[in-house]
Amino acid sequence: MSKLIPAVQLFTLREYTQTPEGLENCFRRIRREIGCDTVQISCIGREIPASFLASLCREYDMKICVTHAPPDLVFSGDVGVYRRLIREHQSYGCDILGVGNSIPRYIDDGYEGFQRMLRDLAPLLRELKENGMKFAYHSHTYEFVKDPRTGRYIYDMLVEDTDPEVFHFIQDSFWMRYGGINHQKYLEKVAGRMEVLHVKDSTPRQSFCGTAEPYFGTIGEGNIFYPPILDACKKTGVQYLAIEQDYCQRDPFLCLKDAMDALKKLIADAEKTEENEHE
Repeated sequence: MSKLIPAVQLFTLREYTQTPEGLENCFRRIRREIGCDTVQISCIGREIPASFLASLCREYDMKICVTHAPPDLVFSGDVGVYRRLIREHQSYGCDILGVGNSIPRYIDDGYEGFQRMLRDLAPLLRELKENGMKFAYHSHTYEFVKDPRTGRYIYDMLVEDTDPEVFHFIQDSFWMRYGGINHQKYLEKVAGRMEVLHVKDSTPRQSFCGTAEPYFGTIGEGNIFYPPILDACKKTGVQYLAIEQDYCQRDPFLCLKDAMDALKKLIADAEKTEENEHE
């Protein structure tokens, strides 16, 4: 079974990461205050050079486990752009280039749109594979719309019709719950093809029409029961649990600190349970 490593998804801190100075402050606080040595790059300032990221990793002894590259670059179809992205990832030691979402021209066309997305991604996937790297697609809920002709989810098509050596996944505990999907089942479906899971909590809040709806919460303060999810992660090859809170109801650094403390306890409890089962 794989060892689970906590990480921070920088999307949570996106308003603080738009300048080199802000990004360095985030690295420093994540390392020293939150007690984490692994991050996912997402939504940082577009003008921040890869060389600066590499220098931060060295200075603070931190690892970048995956990225969310800008969608306009990922779906550009420009091989020159793809080769530049690959060189940048190699410079800071990250071998998984991810994207945080599809884009409207694919999403709006449903199943056929996602089929077209895969065709358009082929040049990027080829370049990544030739360089010993992987692509990681972050799903939400619209990937669980069924094709009326086959009854197959869009997500199933993404899994079954792609090269497992290069096309990998980033699932999200909140969005899997929000979509009503059996998360453990879909962890098993992508076994060996998912290095990073986004973790957050689901907290009910009053909606516009007076009914309760799930909302982004800090781990340990909501309703997601993590032990079976972590057990499935360990069995299916997930390596990193990246804390991501899309919107925070208090200071996001405090949310990350509280979530990290709760996550580390969950991981320790999972490891203790595993040890007891093998005694």
